[in-house]
Amino acid sequence: MEGADRMLPDDVFRARRDRTIAALQQWQRALTDCAHLEEEAAATYWRLRVTPFLAGACPMEVILHDRQTCDLAIGRESYENCTSAEFDRLPALAEAISAGRVLTRTRASAMTGLVLAVETEIRLADGQVWKSDRWLVRGITPGAMIREDHWYLPYRR
Repeated sequence: MEGADRMLPDDVFRARRDRTIAALQQWQRALTDCAHLEEEAAATYWRLRVTPFLAGACPMEVILHDRQTCDLAIGRESYENCTSAEFDRLPALAEAISAGRVLTRTRASAMTGLVLAVETEIRLADGQVWKSDRWLVRGITPGAMIREDHWYLPYRR
């Protein structure tokens, strides 16, 4: 196992989680005019779902679990069991999503049109890029591929 996958001491984890929740709550307060917001706190998780009013803007959901993981839903893509190391980046990711700096890229076979992979890329304000992909078809050599990029709109226009 990688070092990033190890569990943090409980007090360190809770401080990180609480800092992340506070930052996301501050961020969401500025969005009441442009998105529907749902926040839920339960015994074992905290959840925030943001659904922008503007068609073409990227919805998102984040769930912070007490088992030191988080789940992200960005547009139509889901990323589950991300490590607690991601917690500190969540406010910057949320800001970039609301600013419209989200790209969903599909890769399809040029011969068959079959979608092989979906990638999500978020460009943070500091120039860093958060990226994750999901391969739908494994065990084949894809050959020539067609790439289709979809950029989301900012929450405010």
